[in-house]
Parts: sequence; C-alpha cells; structure tokens
Amino acid sequence: MRIIGGKYRGKKLITPSSNHIRPTTDRMRESLFNILEHGTGPGIIGSRILDLYAGSGALGIEALSRGAADVTFVDNDRKSISLIKQNTALINSPENTSYVIMDGLQFINNGSPYDLIFLDPPYYKEMIGPTLKSIERQKMLATEGCVIIEYASDEKIDFTDHFKELKSRKMGDATFSILAYNASTSPE
Repeated sequence: MRIIGGKYRGKKLITPSSNHIRPTTDRMRESLFNILEHGTGPGIIGSRILDLYAGSGALGIEALSRGAADVTFVDNDRKSISLIKQNTALINSPENTSYVIMDGLQFINNGSPYDLIFLDPPYYKEMIGPTLKSIERQKMLATEGCVIIEYASDEKIDFTDHFKELKSRKMGDATFSILAYNASTSPE
C-alpha cells in the first residue's frame, strides 16, 4: 500500500495486519482521485474531508497528500485508528487530522459540513443506505460536496431519493460511485 499522488507520492504505508480490513486498492484510488481532481466534485485541495468506516485510512491519507485542508477518520476498531495514526505520522499530518473511534452510523458531525465524504463500510452489510440517510439528516455534506461510496460490484445499493450518481466506475470486484445531493429533492 502506497500513496499514489501529491506531496507524498510513492510513500509506503504500513499495511493492515488483519484481514478484516479491506484497503482500497492503489489502482482504484488512482482512478478515483483523478476523477475528483479533474472535474467531478469540489476537488481535493483545501477540502474538508470525512473518511467514514476508514479501515486503513488509505482514502483520507491520499487526500492529505493531495492538499486536503483536514481529514476526520472514523472507524469503530481501535486497531484501525491506531494504524491510521501511524500512517498519518509518516506524512507529518497529525495537526490537520482527527480520529474518532465510533461506528460510522453513530457519528455526529459537530462542525461545518464536509466537502467530501468517503464511505467504505464492510461489503454486504446494507450500511450505505442508512449512512447516506444519516449524512442527509445531519446536513453533513456541503451544498456542492460529494459522497464517494465503495461497494462490492454485485451489491445492490440504495442511494436514497435525495442523492444522484455523478459518476461510477467498476474495477474488478469493487465499484465506486460519486454522489451529490439531488437538488430537486434535498431539503435546504
């Protein structure tokens, strides 16, 4: 596992020792960040980012390398948060990161909305729909922000009525979709 782009491009990260953590592949991160940096969503530089169900933290760490203003990592596993702290220390970024040990569905945002929310829960657990509803209910996403979801390619996902898919990319057994609020149905 390595950082694909930005200031720390090529930096090797500590890989998870547990097989219950499924890091987003280098290839998938490269494709996703190319899309985010070249026209879909608010971009990375200066963005406020939430990495829900962070696991290895690879998505949030990649965003830090590419100029995100700050990243909040949320995961219910202490070992995951410990690993993320070790990896953010490797890139000297603890000052613009925060870490929350909590289930992603329980997370409550007490600050301003996020520009980008990475949502990568365990596959086949039907957590994406309820988490999107929580994001919407709590107004966690900035008006022009995006939610990026990763899920198993054969998994049926409910984006809810209030999100629209901007882009989707299938890469082997995994798919990511970039979602925005559906302006015609989202509450203001």
